[in-house]
Amino acid sequence: MSRITRTRIAVAAVAAFAISCGGPAANAFWQTLSSKDGAARADSIQAMAAPAASGSAGAASLSWARGSTVAGRTVSGYTVARYSAATAGTKVEAGGGCAGTVTTLGCNEALLPAGTWFYTVTPVLGSWVGPESARSIGVFVADTTKPDAPAIIAPAFVNSLNASSVPVRGTAEPSSTVTVTARDTATPQHTATQVLSTDASGDWTAANFNMAAFKDGAVNYSATAKDAAGNVSDPGLASSTKEVVVPTVSAVILSNGGSQGTMDQGDKVTLRFSEQLDPSTICSSWTNPGDQLANGANQVVVTVSGGDVLTLTVEGCTTLRVGSVGLNGDYAGTGGLTFQGTDTGASTLAWNATGRELTITLGGRTGAASNVNGNVKPTYTPGAGLTDIAGNPLATTPVTGGNSRF
Repeated sequence: MSRITRTRIAVAAVAAFAISCGGPAANAFWQTLSSKDGAARADSIQAMAAPAASGSAGAASLSWARGSTVAGRTVSGYTVARYSAATAGTKVEAGGGCAGTVTTLGCNEALLPAGTWFYTVTPVLGSWVGPESARSIGVFVADTTKPDAPAIIAPAFVNSLNASSVPVRGTAEPSSTVTVTARDTATPQHTATQVLSTDASGDWTAANFNMAAFKDGAVNYSATAKDAAGNVSDPGLASSTKEVVVPTVSAVILSNGGSQGTMDQGDKVTLRFSEQLDPSTICSSWTNPGDQLANGANQVVVTVSGGDVLTLTVEGCTTLRVGSVGLNGDYAGTGGLTFQGTDTGASTLAWNATGRELTITLGGRTGAASNVNGNVKPTYTPGAGLTDIAGNPLATTPVTGGNSRF
């Protein structure tokens, strides 16, 4: 072998080694030397036709022709990708049976996201990667995923103030259609339905639900969402209680706890109601629906004017709505009286939920009290804003109690 021939072989070997160590994007390689002309010849992976593609039940089925090099070498495998458009778009590596390097001439990818997908195949031979094929026809995958059940935000109570315009709102899949229905437990049942659209954030509001004809008791809500593909969610559920009976004052009683006929420490004013009041509407700091008591040192100050009208202030109650009591007995004369104190001498204000009674107990007295002979009929004027637990308002109309006396 001549020195020139050996040199050519060496150069070709170096070139072949250098190219074979190139990056994976290369699609050419060097064949072995031709025995005829003694030169190395380049080979490359040929471009492939677009794969055949079809879809069914949320899956794509693909097939393609065998790939080869220009010199007729069969490629060792194929990588599969998909795009959401026929041109441009983001390349997504296929999953399922089409993931990685596929060594057969077809594959299936299941559980596809909804949309239309266009597939490509890229032939590979060892570390060499050929050109990506053209894209397949689009494989349409229907959206069969139902939206999440809507969340419903309804008031705890339907009362005399909101029964004809109950505010109901909630959230659901953005840009979906929500059908919300309210039902009572009457026979025959009353229903009210509204169909609404959610906004881009998924919020929906059903204004002015009219439940005036509904029976008092449980009101049950059901809401479903339908997306753009027609999928309907499971129902979201919520409930309210309808109670529209307004509370009334059932008794106004003056009770003696000290000297008969004289307004002094230990005397009580008892205000009884037809149902439980919401304590927070009596005193804004009374947030618990059960029994309540204000009895700290000089916390409760009871004042009786010269006109014989009893009012009070309570430290800690930013808003106090007890109202006033006309004693109708000239207990205070013309000078007026004040009752407060510490420890056992303190005035108190107590709410008894079970008995539905608000009781004012007088503490230590300041001022000279007059003596009243015989019973009187006190008159109670409720403060504006008192309500029952359901939010029904107590009328502010004065109520005259029965015969009683301090």
